[in-house]
Amino acid sequence: MTYLKQLVCLGTCCICLMPNVFSQVGINTTSPRTALEVAGSTKISDSIVITKIKSLKDSDNSTFLIQDENDFIKTLDVSNPTGAALGYIQEYVIVNPQLDWVLDFDTRISATDYVLNTVSAHYNRELIMNTANGINSSIPYASAFIKNGTWHIIADYPSANNRTPSEIGTWTITTLIYSRDLSKQFGTVNIPMANATTGSATSPIIN
Repeated sequence: MTYLKQLVCLGTCCICLMPNVFSQVGINTTSPRTALEVAGSTKISDSIVITKIKSLKDSDNSTFLIQDENDFIKTLDVSNPTGAALGYIQEYVIVNPQLDWVLDFDTRISATDYVLNTVSAHYNRELIMNTANGINSSIPYASAFIKNGTWHIIADYPSANNRTPSEIGTWTITTLIYSRDLSKQFGTVNIPMANATTGSATSPIIN
């Protein structure tokens, strides 16, 4: 009878301890931080069903799961400043160009691996217009183009110069950079306008 009581007591203790022992499972780790933590690359041959995703808070760091060329699932931590990301925002501060003219600034960013767009550009000096040809206004022009395999930037106020030529001017140009591997590239769409001022795409690239 004493043996039976000891056995029942031992079984009760095991049941009580099981939630604490088996509530978290770790693979390649002895200290899992969630219900299931896998330390290392994961390869899944079937689909994954995700039933609920909690909303991100402002203090949370968002992380993506991506599949590489070897069909392995890896994490993409966009909060890591040195890691890969879906897109990048880079501001260039170009100091003391020739008056307000940046003819060719080489970012040295590969045009094969990335797409670069100029988002905004402004110049910090007062300008004077060239009125010799009847021009009394100028709109800032900034754009990105490909040369010798890398992205270059051009910036200028056409038909305008520094009011005081000796002043040092500064362009602040913000760019948005996409990785070609992590974004969908539709390629080039040719639009024949037939000498008209309006046009329309044959079909939308995104439905």
